[in-house]
Amino acid sequence: MPARPPADGKVLELRGKGRSFAAIAKLLGYESANAANVAFNRALRARPAAEQKLLRKQEKLRLDALAERVRARPNLSEREIGRQLRTISRLRSELAAE
Repeated sequence: MPARPPADGKVLELRGKGRSFAAIAKLLGYESANAANVAFNRALRARPAAEQKLLRKQEKLRLDALAERVRARPNLSEREIGRQLRTISRLRSELAAE
């Protein structure tokens, strides 16, 4: 069962500390990494505009770094790299949505 919205603020805190959405989901009891990402975006949108801008900038930097790490992994097939980069692209789109 997903955590209730009051836990959403905790998602922001943990993500700011560099935790993955999968780790956050496990720690807070969300059903999936995607559910933790939805909670992150929900919490982000509940913040004042100036804070949202900062949080989006920080998350974009994390996603950029993740994409670079994915591209640099020699043990991944082109197909797997593409899949992971599409996921990162989806996360960027959800982050940018108002």
